[in-house]
Amino acid sequence: MSNFKTRILAGIAAVSISAVTVAAFAQVPPPGGPHGRAPSAEQIAKFEQMRAKRQAELHDKLKITASQEASWKLFLDKTKPAPFDPAARPSKEEFAKLTTPERLDKRLEFMRKREAFAEQRVAATKEFYATLAPEQQKTFDAEFAKMERHRFERMRHDHKDSSHRGKPAPDATAPAAK
Repeated sequence: MSNFKTRILAGIAAVSISAVTVAAFAQVPPPGGPHGRAPSAEQIAKFEQMRAKRQAELHDKLKITASQEASWKLFLDKTKPAPFDPAARPSKEEFAKLTTPERLDKRLEFMRKREAFAEQRVAATKEFYATLAPEQQKTFDAEFAKMERHRFERMRHDHKDSSHRGKPAPDATAPAAK
């Protein structure tokens, strides 16, 4: 039974991650910002500019026709990232006061919200994709694959950068190990 739940949660996580990447052209900074801090207004503005630029580039590459413009705008609206809400996340102090089952319930609740958001994005992408001509679909597929590769490389790079966390810095005064 435990193995089954693990597989279900892994599947949900995989679907959520995949669906969230669908809207790479509509990214905002991850919750918590760099180093666990909330993103600043300047960072949010920068990400909004980048998102708008990516959307314009994709619009041009897809050669969206006048008849497709409404579905394009609907796609952008439905895949727009949720605004960062610091109140939605419990503080470290609040989280520390919870029992293990309560913490797990909170995490599961968060995962379910993310899954619902991901499902909405997947549905919106499928609806939009269906309005595209075959040549446009090929372009969309190529752009999505390129975005996935970029995201994978960035995640891999971030993982390498975070591998030193939790380890003490080497002591400069200690003799070098031979």
